[in-house]
Amino acid sequence: MGITIESLRALAKQNLLNKELKYDDSFVVSEEHKAEVESLLREGKVGYQGITQPANNVLFIIQPYGEQG
Repeated sequence: MGITIESLRALAKQNLLNKELKYDDSFVVSEEHKAEVESLLREGKVGYQGITQPANNVLFIIQPYGEQG
């Protein structure tokens, strides 16, 4: 599954984030979408780690809920 900001929004709207995103899934979004992605993941009860990357990107790695780092 290619995870994009659009697919995250669609899954969140359908309340499917915690069913579709699996442990160790990862994706990169632009820094400008970081706050929105974090909010969507928190609301969907999806654990994650966000790692800032070069060129204003953020790598998100899905983790078990409650283990944000």
